[in-house]
Amino acid sequence: MAEALRRSADGGLSDPGKDFDLPGYRLLVSSLFSSPASIVPGGIAGILTPFLCWLSSDKHLFLNLTVLVALIVSLRLMTVISYRRQDHSEDGLRETRRWDREYFFGATAFSAVLGYSCYAALALTDDAAAHITSVASTIALASGYVSRNAGRPKFVAVQILTFCIPMAVGLIQAHNVYYQYIGYFAFLYVAANIAITNSLHRNLLALSDATKQSKALASALHSQNLTLDAALNTMIHGLAMFDRDLKLAVSNAPYRALYGIPETLALPGTPLTAIARFLIERQIIDAEQVRDVRGALVAVQDMQQTMTRELQTRGGRVLVITIAPAAEGGVLMLTEDATDRKATEARIEQMARFDELTGLANRFEFNNHITEAFGRLERTGEAFALLYVDLDGFKQVNDNLGHDIGDRVLSETASRLKSSIRGGDLLARFGGDEFLLILPSASHAVVTSIAQRMIDAMSKVFHLDTKTVYVTASVGIAMAPHDGATPVDLLRHADTALYKAKAAGRNTLTFFNPAMAEEMLDRHEIEVDLRKACDEGALELYYQPIIDLKTHAIVTREALMRWHHPTRGMIPPGVFIPIAEQSGLIAAMGNWAIRQACKDAAQWGNEIGVSVNISPLQFREPRRIVETVKDALITSHLGSHRLTLEVTESLLIEDNKSTLAVIDELRALGVRFALDDFGTGYSSLAYLSTYPFAQVKIDQSFTRNVHTNEASKAIIEAVCQLARRLSMNVVVEGIETEQQRIAVQLLGAQRAQGYLFGRPEPLSTFSPDKGRKIA
Repeated sequence: MAEALRRSADGGLSDPGKDFDLPGYRLLVSSLFSSPASIVPGGIAGILTPFLCWLSSDKHLFLNLTVLVALIVSLRLMTVISYRRQDHSEDGLRETRRWDREYFFGATAFSAVLGYSCYAALALTDDAAAHITSVASTIALASGYVSRNAGRPKFVAVQILTFCIPMAVGLIQAHNVYYQYIGYFAFLYVAANIAITNSLHRNLLALSDATKQSKALASALHSQNLTLDAALNTMIHGLAMFDRDLKLAVSNAPYRALYGIPETLALPGTPLTAIARFLIERQIIDAEQVRDVRGALVAVQDMQQTMTRELQTRGGRVLVITIAPAAEGGVLMLTEDATDRKATEARIEQMARFDELTGLANRFEFNNHITEAFGRLERTGEAFALLYVDLDGFKQVNDNLGHDIGDRVLSETASRLKSSIRGGDLLARFGGDEFLLILPSASHAVVTSIAQRMIDAMSKVFHLDTKTVYVTASVGIAMAPHDGATPVDLLRHADTALYKAKAAGRNTLTFFNPAMAEEMLDRHEIEVDLRKACDEGALELYYQPIIDLKTHAIVTREALMRWHHPTRGMIPPGVFIPIAEQSGLIAAMGNWAIRQACKDAAQWGNEIGVSVNISPLQFREPRRIVETVKDALITSHLGSHRLTLEVTESLLIEDNKSTLAVIDELRALGVRFALDDFGTGYSSLAYLSTYPFAQVKIDQSFTRNVHTNEASKAIIEAVCQLARRLSMNVVVEGIETEQQRIAVQLLGAQRAQGYLFGRPEPLSTFSPDKGRKIA
């Protein structure tokens, strides 16, 4: 900046360059016109100098010079007046240079005329008065130029030279030897004044730089203060800083808002006691809390360690205060409005530990409690029981009535179960419709009583809006430490007992015993071997004939899955099929059975059909079963009319809409459907009219008593009559004697199946034409 100003002071009349300081240049030019009062006396002195010489010497030259000086002074005054009447804050470089030149030319002309006047007085006259007047005026005016025009050192040099060189020449040419000495000394005077001018100019530049730096610093500090105020007042948290005497030094707007403090108590120097008195009087926080916070402030000052306090205002807000040491013995207090955060944390903790739907402890919380229960068992020997509760029929409620009704059933279930237990017992929702109960210090009798109360509570009907829902509960019970020494073992054994309760008919309770564990282990081994058998293709199909009772011809062969275990021998379907359904293997096994049965039936080379049993679980993947049937028919080249799929009533209960859609799509291909084991379930005759069955199979339980049980006879006869009207065939299963065959035939049955006509056998044991007709 100083260099730019220096170039400005040196004239700057050429191209100034990109770093030229125009404001500084304007300032220097303005300094030339800043003092009209100094120009007027100097001008008057300049006019009087040749005028006095004229009076003293009576030479007309000085009178002419007087007139010329007066004209120059007048023009200079007009220039100064014109400059000062205008605003030059926005002047460009061109205008500034013009004013600079005008001043320079006027001052130079003034000094040149006076310099010549001094020379004439010394060289052309011997008048001592003229000599003294000229020299004194010249030196005085030259010295005035140094002080007034130091901002333009080149101007000063030119003007001093035009003043003093003529004076020095005149002194040297004078007829007085002492004048000559003074003339030579005048050159030193010129040099000294030029040096003084440069020194003053440097000081002026330094002062200008210092002034600008001071203004820039003041502006920066002002900007920083504004930024700091904005930062403090836009902070989320309240901030207050107290000095070593616990008087307020700094505070922000959030601090005042959090505590409701007025502006008068937020001024620097406000004692903490005044703020505390206000908070207590306005009942924002109580006196005990105020004392606690003040004590923390003092403790932080003493120990120089950060402390935290949490308090709740009368308005219900939760404030978390962090107190930290500050400089010079002060203390900083940061206040966070943690109301929402604390509520969110409490909500998160609630969600992490408790079930949102029922409000019961969740799996995580249950794990903590059962771990604590085993810890007490180890310390005090306090035994406890674990009850595993599962709802019977809940899936049908969820699927048929929707999840909203299902959720309401679960909520009501939680209320009923809680009302059946003691205050210190822990009830948890383990997931879905499964609940767990920890009963500490409970005997076998107490456990039985509580479990039965829960079963009884669940046996009552659920009235939900216009819906009436029936859901029961099964309970499996394991006692610690007898039935398990670890949480994992106890839970597994309670689950095993629950499985047995379900198998026993549901809506009951079962205590665990070691035999169940052996049975479950055996079941697990069978499941493992069954998976291996599926992977290795060890399963096979046996076929049992279904005959026409009038012609005695075989019309269909039913495919029955068989598994010959390498060590256990032939495992009954009643054992491995339920395991397959529970383990999820049934879908793959059922799809394989469809493909294999179609492939085998295509080899028979006649119109004998094949019947394949379908698990309800296969219908949970409707597209998969449809594609499996299509692929099996296409691959085997079996006519679709020769394939019959047998379904049970349990499938129809679960989801009649999706089931009916699958049945309709496959029937459109020509596939037939049969209702299997009719009479063993709900035995609703409505199924026969709702679903497009081609055949209904009456369970063999009715065949056994067909001679002695009139109810069995009536049911068989009624089904046969209804089926005939609906154009359905009736197959009676379990025919083992000729008397049974005659009886069911007389009751209206068209077809029969049983050992009387043939046992299930593999494809390899009969030829394609074997048994086409049974005598």
